[in-house]
Formats: sequence, C-alpha cells, structure tokens
Amino acid sequence: MKQLFVLFILSLSAPFVKANNVTTANIAIVGQNTTSHFSMVKFDIAWENSWRTVTNESNYDGCWVFVKYRKKNTYAWQHATINYAAPGTAAACGHTAPAGSEIKTSADGKGIWIYRNAVGSGNVNFSGAELRWNYGVDGLMDNDSVEIRLFAVEMVLVPQGSFWLGSNGTENYHFRRGDKDTCFKVTSENAITVGSAANELASISPGTLANGTISATYPKGFNAFWCMKYEVSQQQYADFLNTIDAATALERMPTTFTTGAHPAYIPKFPERAMDYLSVDDLLSLLDWSGLRPMTEFEFEKSCRGANQPPVPNEYAWGNTTADYVQTPSDFGMSTETWQTGNLAYNLATPIRCGALATSNSTRESSGATYYGIMEMSGNVMEIVVSADAQGRTFVPDHGDGYLSGLTKNYDVSGWYNANAGFYGNRGSSYNNSPSNYGHASVSDRINYYIYYNTSRSSIQGGRGVRTAE
Repeated sequence: MKQLFVLFILSLSAPFVKANNVTTANIAIVGQNTTSHFSMVKFDIAWENSWRTVTNESNYDGCWVFVKYRKKNTYAWQHATINYAAPGTAAACGHTAPAGSEIKTSADGKGIWIYRNAVGSGNVNFSGAELRWNYGVDGLMDNDSVEIRLFAVEMVLVPQGSFWLGSNGTENYHFRRGDKDTCFKVTSENAITVGSAANELASISPGTLANGTISATYPKGFNAFWCMKYEVSQQQYADFLNTIDAATALERMPTTFTTGAHPAYIPKFPERAMDYLSVDDLLSLLDWSGLRPMTEFEFEKSCRGANQPPVPNEYAWGNTTADYVQTPSDFGMSTETWQTGNLAYNLATPIRCGALATSNSTRESSGATYYGIMEMSGNVMEIVVSADAQGRTFVPDHGDGYLSGLTKNYDVSGWYNANAGFYGNRGSSYNNSPSNYGHASVSDRINYYIYYNTSRSSIQGGRGVRTAE
C-alpha cells in the first residue's frame, strides 16, 4: 500500500554507559506501517568484554536498550513503547535480532535486552537490530515529525538460585541465623521471618534488624534479575539530565560535574563513576530508565553467587585479599588503568567504571563479583533498599520512563517511605583508608540505613536492576 504520510525521524545516539565502550550507531527508521501505526527503529550495537557461559556461574551479560522521543520543536522527551507479544522474543514481537544475538522485550514495552545467543567471550558487534516501535500507542500521528534517542546500558544476568546471607565472618551488623551467628540461606522468594529461631533471620547486633516479617514482595535475590554491570557514570547521569526538562534537571543536578548548559551538559569525566547522588537522584534516573533499585539481599547475591559457600569477611571477588589501587595511567580519561590493586580505596575521587577489567584480567584482579559485575566493593557506596522494618514496604515495580512534573522526582509509589531507614548503603567508598577495608566486604552493613532521601553525599552513587522475564 502506498504510504500517505512519512514519519520523519532525526536519530540521535547517546552513549549511556561507556565503561567498556558500549556504542550504538547507524540509528534509523527503516519502515512505517500507517495501518497499525508502528515504525522500525534500526541500530547497531557493540561492547567489549562480553561473555556467555554454561559452566561455573552459567550467566551472560547484555544491554538494556530503550528509546526516547519528542515531537520536533518541542522540549519534552517521552519514553517510546516497544512492541511486546508473549513470550517477548524477537520473532513474537516483530523485531529483528542480528546474527549471533538474542532479543528479549520487557512485558511493559519499556525496553529490550540484547545479548549473545551462544556460549562465547570477547567483544561483540551486532549490526542491523530492528525494534518495532508502536508510535500510535504513544499518541503520535502518522505525519508527526519527531526526534529519537536510543540508549544502551550494560547489564549482567544474575540467575535464579539459592544463596547465603552473611559469611560467618565479623562484618558490622551482618545478617545471621536467628539462633546463632552463622550464615542464613535464602531458598525462595517466600516471606522471611526475622526472629531468634533457627529458620529465622537476624543481625549480629540487636536493634539493626527489627523482628517481624520481610514480605514475599520484597525481592530476596532468589529469582533471576538483571544488574547494571557498572555503577552509574557521569556520562549516564548527564544523558539523563539532558533528556528531562530544564527545571527538573536543575533540581536533580547533584554537583557541578559538567560544563555547558541544559540540554547540552558535558560531563568533565564521562567515564568516572558518578558520586554526590542522593537517593532521590538515583531513583529518578532509574525511573527514567525503566529500571528499579536493588535490595540488600540482591546485593549479596550479586556478589557471592548462587550455591556458593561464603568465605568469612570476603570481598566481592570472593576472597579476603584486597589492595587499594595505585599508579594510574590516563587518570580520568576513557583509557584510565591502574598498575596495581583491585579495590578503589584511599583516593580523592572515584575511578573510571570498569577500569580494572581487561581482556585477560581475573576475577580477583578486576574486582569482579561471581557474576562479573564490577566495583561492588569500593569506588562509590551503593544505594540499596534496606531489609530493616522501613524498607520492607518496598514494592519492586519498574520505572515507567517518566518523572513527576510536580515534585521533579521519581514517582513510583512502591519505592517511597518518608521514614528514615528505607534505603541504605553497601560496598563502601573510594575515600576510605586501608584501615577500613572491612567496610567494603560483601556482608558489611555499617551503613544499612540512610536518614534522608534528599541528602547528597560525595561518596554515594549506585546502580539499578530489573527483574528478569
């Protein structure tokens, strides 16, 4: 059928996380269906140090990809709805997956995951991916002129499986079994009772984990989820600010980490982990991205792995050998590396996201978790949902791509509680001294709660997750 209208697209690529050089290119609209009101968004995507394995951790990395659009000559960027049909495969949803890749669409249509479809490791370069964008569902007419931006963030699949909370070590306020100081096994997503019995959860210090019930809705880490491979970078946060309105961007600007003016903020150190974030800042970014915050339980699962015996006082890389990073090359640049060390401690600023990961680094030398997630010990403190009484009301809904115009903030109701203690920190930070190495261990809960959602800290950052489908 001859098309009567042409949907004009100005395609703009934005480097969402550049830690291991994820890039998108050749973004274009390759077709328009004016009967069903959709177009195909075509793009190429590549990133370094990718993997898929069926041994040991049996997991893989990938990218969460989403699209923003706005009508030409307007300022408001909207979140594009990607077509979903069960079971979310490329074939079912009308997408095209490049050779060697697999595409899975989220049921809410907020984005897709793209990852290897077979065992392998090394760099990937997927060309000719196509996503069906249901622009009619988003309220666009066939003859509207719009701009689009496509974003990609590297993530890692944390598979379903049982795991241990606590390590049988001496970490501050660590999780333990109710009847004695030994680790507690999470075997399902069912509710967990906090108390003093053998089958109940407790904390090493009285008063740091209130008795009661951690509901079945609170993510335990047993079910599979995707976790950001790296902490939020300056580039990622600048992309976020540049794609929201100027007043909201000003409200969500944590520190003077950019040059230029809205909507063209340029981060001074694009590759560096973003610090100075409040809980509200991070959660607003996650809402805009279609992600959600992680829980304390998910943090320990991401580090320790499923069915792995805990090592007392272990760091994210699975042992107690830690050495703060020293002797940098190209500090603050995309090529930043460190001659020695695996822990970002004793520093004046955070290091580059993924700076310790190379094509031949080991889990220990790169500071990676069991699943290959980076910088979970050290660099910036990770904002997590506390397992204490206040955080147990958390509902793990994903962001919808939009912020509240009234509060200039995230607006996912299940993420909020006005009481102190809803959120906490894990992983410790770059400015700690070697004498405080223990705070970077997997099970250390020295900062298991934070007082205020709006308080910004120079050592606080984080990352997001999304429940697997």
